[in-house]
Amino acid sequence: MFFPIYDHNPVDRKPIVTYALIGTNLAVWIFGQGARMVTGLYAHSLCYFALISGNLLGQFPSGSWISLGGYCPVDGPPRFYTLITHMFMHGGWLHIIGNMWYLWIFGDNIENALGRFRFLIFYLICGLAAAAAQIATDFNSAIPMVGASGAISGVLGAYILLHPRARIRVFLFFFMIIEVPAIIVLGFYFALQVLNGLYGADDGIAYWAHIGGFVAGLALVKLMKKKEQTFVLRQ
Repeated sequence: MFFPIYDHNPVDRKPIVTYALIGTNLAVWIFGQGARMVTGLYAHSLCYFALISGNLLGQFPSGSWISLGGYCPVDGPPRFYTLITHMFMHGGWLHIIGNMWYLWIFGDNIENALGRFRFLIFYLICGLAAAAAQIATDFNSAIPMVGASGAISGVLGAYILLHPRARIRVFLFFFMIIEVPAIIVLGFYFALQVLNGLYGADDGIAYWAHIGGFVAGLALVKLMKKKEQTFVLRQ
């Protein structure tokens, strides 16, 4: 199992949008979800800001409720805003730390390649594609989906296409540290998502969201990448 800790891939300007996304996720986790230490606040955030596909597609009859550390309604009008809000929420400290770590390592290079505004749009579109892929696996789900990992998987898909040979320093097994090309690290990540999506146990991880985000990143990055500038010297 590879766990990336650093990439040898410098950028030529500060990744402000990447920093802002990390800061926003942390702020939502601490102040919007109470870092899961304020039970009522955490349950409320799941009820009204997590993505529940059954609600989004109007699959629940009137009066339907689910228990999330308290009871919340899942019927009523579809909450389409959750397609965005769920990307900035998390289920625990390990969840948010892992996601933000990956965004910290790989986001700067994709922001550098796309430009700040296009990177933000790219990130959100990948998150939407991830949500669509997960929804397609269960239209009637009452399980709240939260997490930035679908959008971040889009960043990983873009990275493997733009920087396949970049050297990634990783933990491997018993705290052994080695350097391997990005195509191996991220290719292993994608293969693991596909295997778990197809054959894995129901462990509460949205593997199809990861797959959908990764594929969206592959498809979009070349379309949204900044055009290379050519300079002509005139005498």
